Amino acid sequence: MSSEFLTELKNKGQLVTDYILNYPAIAKVAPDYLRAGITFYVAKGGKRLRPALLMWACELVGGKKESALPAAAAIELSHTWTLVHDDIIDNDDLRRGGPSMHAYFRETWRPRVARDLESWARNLAMLVGDIQQATATSMLGVLPVEAPLREWLVNDLTTGWVTEVLQGEMLDMEFSILPLEQVSEAQILDMLDKKTASTLAWCGRTGILVGLGKLELQHPFIPVVETICRQAGLAFQLQDDILGLLGDEKELGKPVGSDIREGKRTIIVIHSYNQANSEEKKLISRILGNAQASSEEVNQIKELLIRLGGVEHAKALAAGYIEKAKIALDSLPDHPTKRYFKEWIDFIVERSF
Repeated sequence: MSSEFLTELKNKGQLVTDYILNYPAIAKVAPDYLRAGITFYVAKGGKRLRPALLMWACELVGGKKESALPAAAAIELSHTWTLVHDDIIDNDDLRRGGPSMHAYFRETWRPRVARDLESWARNLAMLVGDIQQATATSMLGVLPVEAPLREWLVNDLTTGWVTEVLQGEMLDMEFSILPLEQVSEAQILDMLDKKTASTLAWCGRTGILVGLGKLELQHPFIPVVETICRQAGLAFQLQDDILGLLGDEKELGKPVGSDIREGKRTIIVIHSYNQANSEEKKLISRILGNAQASSEEVNQIKELLIRLGGVEHAKALAAGYIEKAKIALDSLPDHPTKRYFKEWIDFIVERSF
């Protein structure tokens, strides 16, 4: 990655962070602890890959990043509420190098809540996520584009993207309780497409439309950019699964190995299980999804998943998706922004966080 790309990513990320932190509607939220929760994850920082992608797509058709800023902030805050809810579902206490939303509320309210503190903290976190979702939607209402496009984007976010992402989340939850032999790689990839790649596709499509300033769904760039984003999005999640197993917890800012205790059905797990002998299958089935699994047991499964080729298989799949994304990118006409798309694609599989 070039220093120019990292600077560009940082600058666009800062624009989005500032927009969210200074958004007028957030200042009106009360009580103050609820208001603080809305920006809790945002203030911690983050890669901001999604809003940057949206602004690059806008610039690709001649739009200005300032015009796309409300939509870029909307998808970042939307992504944030999915993290808040996801951390509750997955019982994760760590996010971006610090406590998750419900873990933060658990500790700050411990002196004041005498009983059922855990429910109190989770309920507060759920409310924060709900307000984040509503606030993100309102940001689309101030986009400097034609009214029909604003209306379409609000509908596309709320009944299109939200529905698809939550379908993916539900499939992820459902697969975790199914026997491993009942879950296929094709099902996992479909779930990843809905849960992760759909967000990047929304960013690409929305950026193009905002750059045009009008509802022009037949523009030839839209299917190309959506292909780039969906293919790269699948690679992104596969890399996320690899890092979730092998990454450095301090760099990631979230627990490593937690997917094993949660029983996540990933491409790594399903491929390894299909390659395992009967004894190895019994071992995987016994430890995967055991919330009380010891560190030794988690490491035992990690070593087994590596030895059975699950990690290498996921890497190969990710490389294939990256290649498809690059082929689609090559079909676009030359534009200064194309280089950022290319480095963004490379960053997805080269990153360690």
